[in-house]
Amino acid sequence: MTDARQFNISTLSELESVLLHLSEKQYKKTSSLLSSSVGTHVRHIIEFYHCFFKGLDYGAIDYDNRPRNPVLEESVDQALEYLKNVHLLLSGQDMSHYPETVSVVALTGSGSPVQTSSSIIRELLFLQSHTTHHLALIALMLEQEGIKLPLDFGVATSTRRHRQAAEEPAQE
Repeated sequence: MTDARQFNISTLSELESVLLHLSEKQYKKTSSLLSSSVGTHVRHIIEFYHCFFKGLDYGAIDYDNRPRNPVLEESVDQALEYLKNVHLLLSGQDMSHYPETVSVVALTGSGSPVQTSSSIIRELLFLQSHTTHHLALIALMLEQEGIKLPLDFGVATSTRRHRQAAEEPAQE
């Protein structure tokens, strides 16, 4: 589980490093490309982690039934503060007292909830993938504004590894 937790921390650290260089205006600006802002995506990311930890405590993770905190969309500083708390939970919280199997609830297209089993590790892997997906959207918005980002920001780990393998000279 430590690897999955560290994987999330690393991905969130990439986000934090970009947010530290954004103005409030850049953070809140709605992209004509996606009809959302960087702040909208950051709020969404943070709230999924909130749902994960809350779900562990309440016995069922429900990513659909989440609070939507508009302050997180408007303030880089507030988002960074919340991200710091997520880091603390990921790095410091003892998860050994939780059962390996967790329940996950999701709404279907008809609005009916479906409940299934998962594991803490699987949900941590989902959260990292979900975060990377939103980092890719953030990258599109910021690049549209001419903001230079780290090369692998918002790029999935498998794609990073594939690129590295393609760049390595062939072994003789």
